[in-house]
Amino acid sequence: MAISDIFPGESSSHKGANDIPAPRSDSSVNAPPPEQHQRVSDFVREAPNAKYTFDSRRNADAADTELCRITPEGGKSCIKLALASASLFKSMQSLGFYCALPAEPTRTHMECTRIPR
Repeated sequence: MAISDIFPGESSSHKGANDIPAPRSDSSVNAPPPEQHQRVSDFVREAPNAKYTFDSRRNADAADTELCRITPEGGKSCIKLALASASLFKSMQSLGFYCALPAEPTRTHMECTRIPR
């Protein structure tokens, strides 16, 4: 008994193990557009040791995120980016930052701190 006897029409369209597409590389998943990554890089270069924040819940899938840092005077400096939160997360990681949710469960923003080298 052939497989075509059980599942009519399957024999001609049967896909073998070699027909499985290759997985996407990590570098292509949530990769930020180069011009937006450059904006993030330029902003971070102004104060590389500051703590940066962005809201991960409000802009989960929208390409509209605000990256902020606290200034030495106690104010806030922010830029708006055409990035989804996952892309901004990846951009910050590539610049040497560790980003995580705060310990308090009701807070949904991400906090990014430079990893000492």
